[in-house]
Amino acid sequence: MGILSGACFGFVDSIVSPYLVLSVFVNALGAPNLLVGLLPAIGNGGWYLPQFLISHRIQQLPRKQIVYRSTAVVRVSCWTILIAATFLLAPNPPVLLSVFFLLYAINALTSGMAGTPFYDIVAKTIPVERRGAYFGGRDLWGALTAIAGGYFISILLNPDLAPAFPINFAIIFALATLAIALGVGAFSLVNEPAGAATASVTFRDQVRAARILIRTNHTYRQFLLTRVVVAVSDIASPFYAIYATRVLGIPIETIGIYIGISTVAGLIANPLWSRASDRRGNRIVLLGAVSCLLTLPVLALVFGFLPAGPALALPFGALFLLNGIARPAANIAYPSYLLEIAPALERPLYVSFTNTILGIATFVPVIGGTLLDLFGFRALFVIALIVSLIAWGLARGLSEPRQK
Repeated sequence: MGILSGACFGFVDSIVSPYLVLSVFVNALGAPNLLVGLLPAIGNGGWYLPQFLISHRIQQLPRKQIVYRSTAVVRVSCWTILIAATFLLAPNPPVLLSVFFLLYAINALTSGMAGTPFYDIVAKTIPVERRGAYFGGRDLWGALTAIAGGYFISILLNPDLAPAFPINFAIIFALATLAIALGVGAFSLVNEPAGAATASVTFRDQVRAARILIRTNHTYRQFLLTRVVVAVSDIASPFYAIYATRVLGIPIETIGIYIGISTVAGLIANPLWSRASDRRGNRIVLLGAVSCLLTLPVLALVFGFLPAGPALALPFGALFLLNGIARPAANIAYPSYLLEIAPALERPLYVSFTNTILGIATFVPVIGGTLLDLFGFRALFVIALIVSLIAWGLARGLSEPRQK
């Protein structure tokens, strides 16, 4: 059921990608670059931020499925309402834009509340030496369904084939809603055994425990710092698709092809990263992910010196090829490394505190939108490159838990 859930959310991630699809939607509604940059910040930050705030409650529950199932209802409801809003509010773009961001934020926050229960259930049901294969399997099937998502997007964003805006996006949101309902429904059926639970813990106790954790656990501190800097290095990611269409003269329908390139690359790389995770540990997989992400701003800068035009469409796909290779590595290594260094009783603390700190870092793309308005694409890509180099150096300094 966990693998089926991963397959569904792979489709969702491609068909309502904040970087490639939702950025086009809000841009068509007249959103400024600041709001375009806010999309991944809400999607990622909303998922991360609430986890630590509720972790002391979750830590007291021997079973966490009840939290996951409750949030599932809200998530499906948000996307259902958005379908209707897209039809009904189309004549008033500012209102539709406001409703979209409100629903998108609620969906992200409730998804975040499900995050800690999700990882705790995985840790209780999947052995350490099989977690690489588990997360890899989720990504593998997610990549397969994402190919279908890319195909739908290439049609629904093609003005010669798709219904007119915003009907094409209403269809996109309807497909996403169906996939989300199936995904959360599947994971809700996972048979969760009762696990360790703490006595009554207050939020103040949890904050105190987090401070002690940061001060005394060097391995965790290095991992957290690495993840934060990697998140900051993502500052330019929401703007690669806009850069392609607005500056390089690449047709907008090529975005669907880029989704396909990214997902096929992930599909091929996934079993290799999974095997490396299970056999060699997660440090090398994490370093591989950061190395691939480092090349993205480099390539974007190089393309800026080439003559613009449709001929750049295929070569520019190299960015999405490398991104596709990096994402499954990150999706496997990040949770697997964290679950490996976290004691069972303190697992909700480790997971939730990490994700809440990352939630703050994911609002950096908002700054990216402002930098883009002030200084242009080239300056933004240079900043992303500098931060990516720092992230790479930190990743190299991580230790491998299995060698201790």
